[in-house]
Amino acid sequence: MSSLQSKIMTSILKISGIKNSISKSFESGRFHEGDMNEPPKFFSSKLSITKTQVNQRNVFTISPKTKGTNTKVLYLHGGAYIQGFARIHWDFFKSLIKETGCTVIAPDYPLAPELTFKDSFEMLGPIYKELITSVGSDNLILMGDSSGGGFALALAQLMKTEGIPLPKRIILLSPWLDITMENPELRIIEPSDPVLEIKGLIKAGKAYAGDEDPHLYLLSPINGDLEGLPRISLFTSTRDILVADARKFKKITEEKGIGINYFEYEEMVHDWILLYLPESKQAIKQIAELVLKDPE
Repeated sequence: MSSLQSKIMTSILKISGIKNSISKSFESGRFHEGDMNEPPKFFSSKLSITKTQVNQRNVFTISPKTKGTNTKVLYLHGGAYIQGFARIHWDFFKSLIKETGCTVIAPDYPLAPELTFKDSFEMLGPIYKELITSVGSDNLILMGDSSGGGFALALAQLMKTEGIPLPKRIILLSPWLDITMENPELRIIEPSDPVLEIKGLIKAGKAYAGDEDPHLYLLSPINGDLEGLPRISLFTSTRDILVADARKFKKITEEKGIGINYFEYEEMVHDWILLYLPESKQAIKQIAELVLKDPE
């Protein structure tokens, strides 16, 4: 049973209008008004933050002020590929670093509709390869939420095809695994999801894909080759339309004999892990254990 705080949050989200926000962005042509593409000012008193640039875009490295672990988390933020960092991302980084002592590398990667997935991968490929060289695969974790979760899985698949060493593990939070939104189960779940709308996500996916087929694994990694990837941990929830493809993904891994850690929370909304709920704290504890755990 979900917490009282979660029930209140779900009620607030229902009346907030957030469900139609992606469609409204395309109607208005305004996509980045709510972005928070720099960490909060108080972060510098709590954490060490450096900012570098790749392809003229910022890459933030956030680490403990005191000596932490050797683990680096390459984190790809969500936002339907049309929105940048939100405040909840920065707060999640702070919590994750507090729990694990890890360092988070957070790229402000290119977004649609101005740019497409080709620009995003052009930025992320060199970042990933440099991290593999500098810290080693045993110290690197790929993680992302929502669209960033799909991006993280696709990036791992691409690195595998290029023969690049893979990370210690992949952690996906409410991931968007198939931008086509063709799974019929999505329509069944949509009425109970107070955050995501199929119509808006289809528009965002097409903008991110540009002139490419949205079924391509770099866009919809559920269609990609999963053999040989490191162990995947996936967090999802029953009031999130994306749970339909998460369940499909779990079935694919089981049929192929691929190990997966699958966590499906009851009555939680999309990206609840990044919210400020008792269930969020529980999930962060589980994620921290995975970050610190040796590979299976």
